[in-house]
Amino acid sequence: MQVRLIDPADEGGLAAFAAVLEASDKAMWPDLSGYQLIDIRAFARFRGKSRRWELLAAYEGVGTGPVLGVGLMEFPMLENPHSTEITLAVHPEHRRRGVGTAIVQKMGERAVADGRRALNTIVDVPLGGVHDESVRNFARAVGFEPTLTGNLRHLHVPLEDERLAHLRQVVAEARDATDYQTHTFTTPWPPKLLDDACTLLGVMSTDEPAGDGERQAEQWDEERIRENEELLAARGTQRLAAVAEHVPSGHLVAMTELLFANDTPHQSWQMITVVHPDHRGHRLGLAVKLANLDLLTERAPSVRVVQTGNASMNAPMIGVNEMMGFEVVSEGAFWQKHLSAPKL
Repeated sequence: MQVRLIDPADEGGLAAFAAVLEASDKAMWPDLSGYQLIDIRAFARFRGKSRRWELLAAYEGVGTGPVLGVGLMEFPMLENPHSTEITLAVHPEHRRRGVGTAIVQKMGERAVADGRRALNTIVDVPLGGVHDESVRNFARAVGFEPTLTGNLRHLHVPLEDERLAHLRQVVAEARDATDYQTHTFTTPWPPKLLDDACTLLGVMSTDEPAGDGERQAEQWDEERIRENEELLAARGTQRLAAVAEHVPSGHLVAMTELLFANDTPHQSWQMITVVHPDHRGHRLGLAVKLANLDLLTERAPSVRVVQTGNASMNAPMIGVNEMMGFEVVSEGAFWQKHLSAPKL
């Protein structure tokens, strides 16, 4: 077995990587779709200031056989230079052969060579699934420790009329409701909203529990937002945004985002939701989420499920999601592996 980097220009290697990832995802989540080839290609070829990706593959024999397993490594470049975010997948037909262990070892070597001290990952296992204990045992065996528990949640859309009417009433009756107004749009972000968006993204970077005690606040500017929009375009993904404006000041004080793609038309991904600390307690998280669901119904009517994840300690957002009807579908955790510098 040989584990090596995939050249971003190697279309065959990228396709083999995506095929293994898809087979692994389907074994765990048969009714959902994960990263597609277009996503993998975009990650491999992305060149920006905020992050970069490396793709590793474990090949049979000396590197000429089939791909047995894959590893996706995301390297933050502006903040959090101590860590690397990883995704690991082994083809179901090639498990229990040491493939995952070999990939984790290579990922550790690549991270240390780049000056990193930790590998971070999130693992979600379906409720009642047969993979539960084996996943946890493997993570511990290769040196990962759980740092924070969480759950994947699904919302089936469109919402029932009765629930939707109740939620709209909750928003309308919130404290100082008339001081706030929601707006929706499909990104790219309008230039006049960029400053406030950058502020909220900075808040979100440390507001959301992530299990990494060294996590640093992110610094956002127009260049960073635009390069992320370019990455989404390369992935064939559209992003819907809903924001809440504080009318007296004219500033945005809450935002949320949804992603959907034409090649996975039945599902959508709930991305960030953040409310500025000075404006919490007004049901703004719920307000922007409802507004974005309305836009989703208009722009992507074939979507039937919205996916989101919450750390167990994030009680405020869990409360909003449960009110909307999100249902827990997994037991998950953030895992971290501490890396040692190579001996000289």
